[in-house]
Amino acid sequence: MAEVTPPWLDVKMLELWLRKPVQQCVKKDAFNKGDNHMGDLHRILVKTKDEDISLIVKCRTEEGPTAEIQNESNMFRKEQELYKTTLPKMDQLLRNALSSEFQSLAPKCYYSCKCFLVLEDLSVMGYKMDDRQKGLDLEKCLSLIQTLARFHASSIKLHELEPKSMQEFSKHVFSETNSEKKWNNWFKAMMKLFIDELESWPEEQWSYYLKKIRKLEPNLLRRVEETIRTYDSDFNVLIHGDLWVNNILYRGDTCRLVDFQFVKFTSFAIDLHLFLTSSVKMEVRLQHTDNLIQEYHRTLCKTMTALRCERKLPTLQELYEEYHRKAM
Repeated sequence: MAEVTPPWLDVKMLELWLRKPVQQCVKKDAFNKGDNHMGDLHRILVKTKDEDISLIVKCRTEEGPTAEIQNESNMFRKEQELYKTTLPKMDQLLRNALSSEFQSLAPKCYYSCKCFLVLEDLSVMGYKMDDRQKGLDLEKCLSLIQTLARFHASSIKLHELEPKSMQEFSKHVFSETNSEKKWNNWFKAMMKLFIDELESWPEEQWSYYLKKIRKLEPNLLRRVEETIRTYDSDFNVLIHGDLWVNNILYRGDTCRLVDFQFVKFTSFAIDLHLFLTSSVKMEVRLQHTDNLIQEYHRTLCKTMTALRCERKLPTLQELYEEYHRKAM
């Protein structure tokens, strides 16, 4: 049986998306194992009369546990909606407000549907992923914090202008009924591995943590769901939801965000906690967490002011208090 050519390799479709004649397109898979967990990524090189264009195609996973979760939840649909509608509006708000200081939040999306996304290839502009095992230094952490604050602030303004714009992002994938059982099983399995590993460590100092973790194990998913739930009393924004080093691309002192399948309208603190516990060098976390939260507050307030947000600017103390409430 002849192999079916995917639509994202069809010259006529590419011409429609790029709005220019296409002479040739070639697929080149060039991603390392472990770099992406929630989709299949392909790089395609498109030749036109005037230029060569490199694109990234992100496809839904078709087989295995990840595919089951994607099929039973709205993960890919949320990302499709974000790239197609929400991010362009947020970018435009920032472009109008910040003028020469404007930096796009994410790669441009040329086409989106329920099965795949066609995205700008940021690597041709020098953007690249950092080593996830080394952790980010202070300079790169500050760059991310500033980008994140602008991402959050622009979502606040969009929500003010279009209150229904965040409806698609009201639920987190962990609490969607179709996939909740699978997530619960996943959490329990990972916790068991974690406990088994800690039990093999000879030092007595770990016994304190073992007791806490064993107690937490049966209710971990419920506790996480309670933490990420949207409360009117919180400082709610559109969060990335999976903010770790593999979902951040750097070029010099600038960065852009990718992979938005866990987006949710909820407390800003979720993004900060996940980033600071998963992606930074230990010395940065121990010595500069306060500095990073202060920079987040400074950039957030500056951007909200530039956007002329109606919401009252949060004080640094208010952000600290909410950050600590969301430590789970």
